[in-house]
Amino acid sequence: MGDSTSNRIEFSVELVVEIIAVACSLLYTWMYLKGYLPEAFVPAAIGAGSFAVLCWKRKIYAESFLQVFYIAMAVYGAWLTLFSTHSECVVWAPNPHLLYIIASAIGTLLLGLVLKKYTSSSMPFVDSFTTVFGLVATWLMIHLVHENWLYWIVINSVSIYLYYRRKLYLGALLFIVYLLLAIDGYFEAITIF
Repeated sequence: MGDSTSNRIEFSVELVVEIIAVACSLLYTWMYLKGYLPEAFVPAAIGAGSFAVLCWKRKIYAESFLQVFYIAMAVYGAWLTLFSTHSECVVWAPNPHLLYIIASAIGTLLLGLVLKKYTSSSMPFVDSFTTVFGLVATWLMIHLVHENWLYWIVINSVSIYLYYRRKLYLGALLFIVYLLLAIDGYFEAITIF
């Protein structure tokens, strides 16, 4: 009886943390799209911290690391928007993107092999893909490179599958919304939200 109560309490706490993570992450993305910077980076950090804990508990280790990286990038993004004079979106030529994609694919393979060999990760290569490509997309996003949205369209699509398989259903729902926001961000004229 004690174990059952303990499991219910743990599940309830995880659900509350997941709700906070989803709400803060959605708020951040909406604020980013609307240009509420640097304020948007506060819910970004809270949401990422919440997801870091959840992912670690669900053995999505690389994704957990990615969430910690997002916290650091929220601080860096806030600093950039406060102290940088650069405010327009940058469009890069395809060449740097090709290099980023090749390097990210190699990084995904290497990290996936490490996770497979040394951890109990149940989806090491999917976890590695969202993490490695998420690092690149985040870097592009905080530097206002418009094509970051294309990366997020793919990453969010894969993340829906990852979170659903790990029974983080609200997280999967979040990535559906993120996918719509990424499409909206890339095409700008659609304005879904």
